[in-house]
Amino acid sequence: MPVITIAGNDGISVEKKREMVKKVSETVAEAYGLPVDAITVLVQAYPKESIGVAGELLSDR
Repeated sequence: MPVITIAGNDGISVEKKREMVKKVSETVAEAYGLPVDAITVLVQAYPKESIGVAGELLSDR
């Protein structure tokens, strides 16, 4: 069954993660024609000092 990985910085709240996982799961389930319980979503959170954008760390911005 589909596994979706979402990677980003660690600034998102648990409530927002719940909302995001629900919406992503519903969207992917509809696209694949599967039940929502067949969808797995992995949320990877990285600290700002571990993410580089435009040649600099997010922690330095």
